[in-house]
Amino acid sequence: MANIIKSADQQHLLFLFLPIKKGTFHHAATTLNHFEKVVSDLSANDNPDVRAATGVHFFLFYGLAADQKPAGMLVPSFQTFPGKDLLVVQAIYDADFAPYIASFVTQDSIAQGLNLILSLADESGIPGVDPEDPTTAVNILANGGVQSNPDAFNCFLMRYNFADPTIPAGGAGKNAKYLFGGTFPGLTVGKILDNYPDAETLWPYPPVTPDFAESFKPQC
Repeated sequence: MANIIKSADQQHLLFLFLPIKKGTFHHAATTLNHFEKVVSDLSANDNPDVRAATGVHFFLFYGLAADQKPAGMLVPSFQTFPGKDLLVVQAIYDADFAPYIASFVTQDSIAQGLNLILSLADESGIPGVDPEDPTTAVNILANGGVQSNPDAFNCFLMRYNFADPTIPAGGAGKNAKYLFGGTFPGLTVGKILDNYPDAETLWPYPPVTPDFAESFKPQC
């Protein structure tokens, strides 16, 4: 009998290509990276540990300036929309898309950062994006931001999400547009925190920044 991994225990991929205002990708990446400090600040005020709810196994932020290609790549890679910077966000998260995003949106300090990202977004001139659509960044902000418009924010993200939130790690179907593998499908962040003996040592709460020994690249 096959093992069935319920939706709440699945891992999924987020892979956003966000068009943002020219000259702002450093600001946007710094804002997103600041979320880790926000978690520390929340814990300092005796708030509950939110890591199991946010369920992030891995995340990456990458910015590309307008009208530029990634340096050092021999083949074309990420492309900017003409006249706009590009912010790439990649993450591996637990459970379904909507509750994952909701775990961020419901935190006031994190929601403020997400609203800042929306203020940097530039959807002007993008084919298929109606300026009157309530899911655009401009209209979400005009109507109270992400906390007041969680469904619209989900749709905004999905517009620029290359990943398919129905494809679980290790379980892509025949017609899936990519293969997303998982070494431990079903092993959520919550299960790691609850059951791994060294979790508190390796990933303490409140979070701390570890020291990293020097690493080296191959001599080519």
